[in-house]
Order: sequence, then structure tokens, then C-alpha cells
Amino acid sequence: MNNYLKVYNAKLHVLSPTFVGSGKEISKKEYRLSYGTQKAVVYDPAKFYEILSKQSKASQYENFLLNDRNSDLNEWMRTNQLKPAVFDSAIRYSIDFGDSLERNSKYQIMEFMKDAYDKPYVPGTSIKGMLRTILLGYEIKHNRGRYNTASASIENYQSDKSNRNIFSKDIKNIESAAFNTLHKDEKNPNNAVNDVLQGLIISDSKPLHFENLVLCQKIDYHVDKTEQKLNILRESLKPGTDIEFTITIDSSVCKYDQETIMEAIKEFNEMYYECFLSKFGSKSRPEDTVYLGGGVGFVSKTIIYPMLGSEKGARVVQKVFKNTLSDKIYREHRHANDDKIGVSPHVLKCTRYREKRFQIGMCRFEMNEIKEEL
Repeated sequence: MNNYLKVYNAKLHVLSPTFVGSGKEISKKEYRLSYGTQKAVVYDPAKFYEILSKQSKASQYENFLLNDRNSDLNEWMRTNQLKPAVFDSAIRYSIDFGDSLERNSKYQIMEFMKDAYDKPYVPGTSIKGMLRTILLGYEIKHNRGRYNTASASIENYQSDKSNRNIFSKDIKNIESAAFNTLHKDEKNPNNAVNDVLQGLIISDSKPLHFENLVLCQKIDYHVDKTEQKLNILRESLKPGTDIEFTITIDSSVCKYDQETIMEAIKEFNEMYYECFLSKFGSKSRPEDTVYLGGGVGFVSKTIIYPMLGSEKGARVVQKVFKNTLSDKIYREHRHANDDKIGVSPHVLKCTRYREKRFQIGMCRFEMNEIKEEL
């Protein structure tokens, strides 16, 4: 093995339900909720239709799909006196609820990422995107002078709905200053060929078992300790699952080693707690905690708080919401009060699993070098 390449076995130990979405939604007409078994049963539409055709129910089903906006599959099957057992051969898969669900509510189900064999996995790009944000926070903390201009621009950011991209230019400049230091293309410093993180290579995870998944409801936990349950269910990895993958660091390109990555994770945790989690009365997390996937929230995916700190960061995030949200949603979500509360957003993204509330997407990060055998 070349001595400038270091390879690591890495794991994310799932501490709370974690969702990495495929971008697909399972329609309320493709699944039914079995409250007796505490499972959602997802059907293959083609096989389901084939069974209905044999029972001369195809036209009713077509009408349901095309014209009935209100009913879900449970209601339609009851109305047409169809027993679930008839459709067992059309089941694509079934998945447990993470907690009890209200009867007669209609839910969106967001699918977890799956491979060609329908097995869940976590793409390396998702893990690398998480680490990129963490390493950017590390760069900002340790080289603040390099970002004074961008920091001042962000701090003085003004809402301008006619130009929603005004803020992204500063973020791009910050990322370029932090990572685009290889000087391969001097004329175009923002060109990806200059990015040192091309030397941080992260594989897709090993395939996971379907039994590792559980359906969890999206819950907004407010700073005043109230909860709002939303009719969105996510296929999520259960606590106790290990996500296994490899990290290869090409030290001839990438300036970050194992020690720096772990220190960056520790420092991002400290910032995250001070600027955000502490406002909700939450306990501090272990220093190797990271936040992975969809629904983990605005703060863990951006660098406004690492750049500006708690007080200034809250004011800027409030202005970002005012700029990017409709006036109606901005008022309904009460973002106008964020500066008085001292945190923005004033919602922690949570779920419930086995009757216990969890913050979404918490994992412990571990990497161990693979030593070359002599």
C-alpha cells in the first residue's frame, strides 16, 4: 500500500432513529396500517392490481387511484370488503411502527435509501457531506482571520426576497477559502479540482438488514417543551444499528488526518450544544456524536453558528427564514420571536421510539486504521 494512503474501518453507531432518504414517498394508496401487529404493510402496485383483476375489482381500484383524494388503502379495502390476507403475495415488505400511531390519521411515508436488491444502505456521499460541514466549522474556528470579510457580510445579511441567492455566494466563498487550496486551476479557484476533500474518500455503507428499519413519526419539539406531531413517517434505522463503511485518506491531497477529524467532531459538538441544544434543556452529547441524514435540522447542516456564535447566529438565522419562507409560514412558525427566545430555529427535530423521545439522527462516529501486514 502506498504510504500516502491510509485506510480506515469506520462505523456510525446509531443512537437515535436515523433517516437517510431516497427521495421517494410511499403513497397512502400503496400501504395499509395494521394496528394489531403494529406494522405498515407496503404492497407492490403491479402485483396488487393483478390480484384485483382476478376478482373483477380492477375498475374500482382504478377509480380509487385516479379520483379518490381522501381515502387511504385501509378505508378502500374495508369499503370493498377485501380481506388483507388475499393480498399476501403482493406484499413488498412490512415495517414496524416506532411508537403508537393515531387511528384514522393519514400519513406520508418517506422511504429510506435502498440498493438494487431493496436492502437499506447509507451512501458515502451522505457521510462525506456531514463531515464536510464539520470540517468547515473546524476551519472557521481555527482560522477566523481568513473569513472576516465573509463573516461581516453574513452578520449584516439583509432579507431580500427578490434575490434569494445573495447568501449562498458568501457560503461558497467560505468553502472555497477553506478547502480549495490545491491550486490546480489558478484561474478558477472555485473549481472542484482544487478541493482538498477529493482526497477524503468514503465508501457506501455495507448493506443493512431490513429488520434494522422502523417507522418513526416526525415530531417538532419546541423550546417551550411542547410537542407537535406531524403526519409524516420516516423509515429510519433503529438505535443500536451499526453503519459500517471505509474511509481512505490520500495525504498527498487531503490535509486532514484521523486526529483532526475526531477533534473537529468534538469541537462541532461543543458549538452545537452551546448555541442550540442547551436552549432546549438537553444534556450535552458524547464528544464523538454526529448528526446524520434527513430531518436533523438546520443548525447541524450549516456554518452560521460556528461563524457567528449563539447570539449573532440566532439573529441571522431568523433573517434567513424570513427571506426563504413565505410570509404565511414565517408567521405560523412564529420565527419573529426567535431573537427574543435566543435561538433560531426554536424547534428540535425529534421522534418517539418505544415511548421515549429522541432527537433525530444522532450517531457515534468511530474510525480505526487498517494496518498493513508486513
